[in-house]
Amino acid sequence: MGLDINIVSVPRAVTTKPADAYVGSRYDANPRWKQVAYARSDWDLHDIFCVLYSKRGGTKEDFNNTTVRLYKRDLRLFDASISAPILEHMKQGRVVYAESSF
Repeated sequence: MGLDINIVSVPRAVTTKPADAYVGSRYDANPRWKQVAYARSDWDLHDIFCVLYSKRGGTKEDFNNTTVRLYKRDLRLFDASISAPILEHMKQGRVVYAESSF
């Protein structure tokens, strides 16, 4: 087992879920949710999400099997291969979340 990072976008109407909800558990069942990016064993990217999760009031001790919402201001933290697809989904009015599981 290793680290899996999934970045998904959802229609704006779905964003009323609790802060610690896990998007991945419902991703496959909902065709309106779209995968933005996927990374495996990228602990540096995971650490960025950990910091964002903590700053936004995350209640779990670690960032595992939980979700953090991404905003345009966060894009400066990522390289272009991650930030460009995130921005494209945001331009479509979708909300983007990142999640990790290990």
